[in-house]
Order: sequence, then C-alpha cells, then structure tokens
Amino acid sequence: MAARLAEGAGRVVALFPWGDVVEEFLEPLGLGLADFVERMSGGWLFGYVAALQSVGWRPFIVYGSSTVDVPTRVLHRSTGAPLWLLPARTLPLPYSSRRSVAQWRATPWRAFRRALRAERCEALLLQEYEYARFEALLLLGKSLGLPVFATFQGADRSMSTLEAQLRRWSLPRADGLIVASAQERERLAATYPSLPRLAAIPNPIDVDEWRGTPRAAARAALSLPAEDFIVLTHGRIDVHRKGLDVLLAAWRTFAPTHPRARLVLIGSGQDHERLAALLAAPGLETVDWQARYTTDRPELRRWLSAADVYATASRVEGMPVAPLEAMACGLPIVASRAQGLPEILAEGEHSGGLLVPCEDAPALAAALERLARAPALREALGRAARARIEGHFAVPAVGRALQRFMTGATP
Repeated sequence: MAARLAEGAGRVVALFPWGDVVEEFLEPLGLGLADFVERMSGGWLFGYVAALQSVGWRPFIVYGSSTVDVPTRVLHRSTGAPLWLLPARTLPLPYSSRRSVAQWRATPWRAFRRALRAERCEALLLQEYEYARFEALLLLGKSLGLPVFATFQGADRSMSTLEAQLRRWSLPRADGLIVASAQERERLAATYPSLPRLAAIPNPIDVDEWRGTPRAAARAALSLPAEDFIVLTHGRIDVHRKGLDVLLAAWRTFAPTHPRARLVLIGSGQDHERLAALLAAPGLETVDWQARYTTDRPELRRWLSAADVYATASRVEGMPVAPLEAMACGLPIVASRAQGLPEILAEGEHSGGLLVPCEDAPALAAALERLARAPALREALGRAARARIEGHFAVPAVGRALQRFMTGATP
C-alpha cells in the first residue's frame, strides 16, 4: 500500500539528485563542492527546492560525495536548504547489469537513513526513476514508512537488462512520477504494464530573477555591436544529447549569407575535446565558444538580454531549464522536438518559439533564417515567451502543483 504524505505546511522532503556522487556532475563542468554549495542555483534541483519552499515545505538535498570523509551538513547559500554530503564512491564500470548490482550494493544505506532521520524527513523525491539507485532509495523510503516520488529529467531508458526487468516491479510501488514530457509518458505506458500516478508538472523558474534588460544596454556591457544578429545557447557541453553537432551543421548553412551573424555557446562539460574538434571545421568561424560553466547569473541575464534568438537542438531532454531562462528574459527560441520541449512550446509560436524536428539541421537553419529576416516576429515571439513562462512555469505555481500531487489531492 502506498504511503501518504499528509497535507499542511512544513512538510520535510528529501531530494536525491541523480549520480553516485556529486563529483560526477561537477567535475566535467570544471566545478567543485564549494561552487555547488556557494554559487550554484537554478536548474531542476534548486528550482524544485524553491518551489517546495514557496508552499511552506522544508526540502533538503542528499548527495554522495567522493571528497568528504564524514557525513557533512551545510546550507546551500542561495536557497538556504540543508545539504547533506555523505561519503560515497564512484564505480569504474561500464553500464551493465553488473554495474547495476554494484551500485545497489554501494548505496550508503546507513548514512542516508541517518540523514533522513536527522531532518525528520516525511517524503523522498528522486531525480530519475531510470537509474540503478532508484530501487535502493525506494526500499529505503518504504522501510521508513515514507512515500517515494521520482521525476523525469532526461533518463529515458533503463541502463541495464537487470534494471529493465526489476523496474517492472519497482515503478508501480512508487507513490507517483512527475513527468512533464508527453513523449516520456507514452514510453512509460508502452514499456511498463503497471505504473503509479503520473503528473505533468513542469520544471520551475524564478520569473522575478530571470527578467530581460534593454538589449542596447546589455550589448554595450558585453561590447557587442548593435547590428550583429546573435544566436545564443548555454549549458552542459554534451554533443550527442544536446545536439550540438546538429546546431553547428545548421550554422554552416545559415552563416554564409549572414556576415553579421554570430553563434555564442557558453558552457563546459565532458565533450570539451569533441566540440573543439567540431569547431575546427570550415564554415564555423563566426561561432564564439566561451568554454566555461558560469554560475554568474547576472552575466547570463546580460547575454540572454543581448541576444536575438535562443537555439537548442537537443536529441534527449527531460524539461530543460536553459530555454526557460531565455524565454523568461523575453528571448524567442528555436527548439528541437526532444522530450519536454514541445510542452514548453505547447502552442507553437503563440508560446514564444519555433519547433523543428530532432536531427534536422536544414529545418533549424530555415527557422533561424526566418527569424533573422523578421525583427517584428522576433519581438512578438519574445513577448509571448515571457507570458508563457509567467503563466505556466513560475515557482509558486509549480510549488502548488507539487503540493497537490504529493499529498494526493490530484489524480
């Protein structure tokens, strides 16, 4: 029988991000624990923290770490949420059933349990259900009599045969799955014979913080020419998942007839060398790659305010936050139809952007061409983008939706 999270303010919820240790996330970005604690904000994780706090709940984060020797409790600077860093290790094994078993066995059960009890936890909220540790955390929560929920943030397949078989047993025993992507909900229905309750709740964004400034002032601050046509994208450098090869192929088609156009990439990640090799090809001289993961949100807002268009060509997503930030700043977007993106642009142009098929560089180039030739359309899409974010993705609205779903107030 599913556990129930009681209604009312002050509920205490543990958030478990994906990954065996936080360093798996940070090191490819060139960041460390201090950056995570003191400077990182936003994204699905801290967005969920803010959303839950907005309804009076008390979320806290639990993460394994390979660089702490004892359980360490700190406060995340921008949200004030408790953050537990617990000694754990990575597993140098390729994805396989053997690795899945090793991940289950390496789960720091006692440390997790102690953190949950120390915070008087009342529910678990996991980043991904298609992840080996899902079953371990599900069993941990149930052993403590706590409801367990999980979200979809891009893990759209089981990573081993053993996981795929076991998940047919474990998923129905969760208390609910939060899946914003219709594509993923269809996959779940086709893959698993039985599922718990599902909710199509989007990732949240702070609409007060992410607000555009006048383009002329932003360009002056960044020393950008007023006449340039600037296309922007930012985030993790993962060539395949983010479709960066597709974006560059589209740019090679688009750029030759637009000498004042620039494509600005801001980000770092595990595919640094691969992206550098792609950028060495002819026809990409007007691509400006700023190879760094920035936690400077005012700087990102300046870039989003200065740009003309935001582009994302992802192959795999959950519900990406980066385009939400762009739209909140009044920037029109061109987006592939990867998971979650059609939901962001649910009404197409009336939602603030243009959708193109995944892996279709010519269609992406054509969309950029259309926007480059139509300043009035860009302005209209930018206004629609901001309205879309205010109406559907603001932190308080998402917080209320999470509260209703996790207390069983919605089907």
